[in-house]
Amino acid sequence: MRSVLIIGMSEFGKHLAYRLLELKASVCVIDMNKDLINVLSEDFENAFIADCTKDAVLRDIGVSSFDVCVVSVGKDFQTALEITSKLREYKAKYIVSRASSELQSKFLKMAGADETVYPQKDIANKIAVKCSASNLLDVFEISDEYSVFEIAVQKEWVGKALRDSHIRKKYELNVIAVKNMQTILVPDADYVFRDDDTLFVFGKSKKAKKIK
Repeated sequence: MRSVLIIGMSEFGKHLAYRLLELKASVCVIDMNKDLINVLSEDFENAFIADCTKDAVLRDIGVSSFDVCVVSVGKDFQTALEITSKLREYKAKYIVSRASSELQSKFLKMAGADETVYPQKDIANKIAVKCSASNLLDVFEISDEYSVFEIAVQKEWVGKALRDSHIRKKYELNVIAVKNMQTILVPDADYVFRDDDTLFVFGKSKKAKKIK
């Protein structure tokens, strides 16, 4: 079970915490807002009221024991920068810090973040990809170049085996799963596509957009 420390219960922090809880991760949440933590403590066993700009707090928490430390302190960039730097000082294994601009992202990485997230940009990019290609149902970006896409099965593939659809050869995409009737399976080369299939494929973003 992965352990995650989330510092700052901004909207991003809260959504992340609850999603991680659904994924069965061990989650510890921290914020200075007493009322907020009192509410969250109903769902999170480890919920603390604390100021993580204080060295004593980070020492007591034992940040190096967590697999991932996430800094999500809302609009206070100076605080995010300070906490990120202190997490690196106290040997956090992997630090993810929330940014609100490309410039903030650069400074957070300089301060010690292994990775930064820029939610507004990430969401905008995801919507842009979906809007630009009608065949895409959903997309999860792995990097700037590669993504996992959810697509509806194409009419030309229905009734054909995976090996005969030539998806890999034509689009350089790998089918990693098929969903139908609420069942998700990993198909072999003999799998025959049905008209109600939804496919999950991995590959370059620009290749998936070519599927009409």
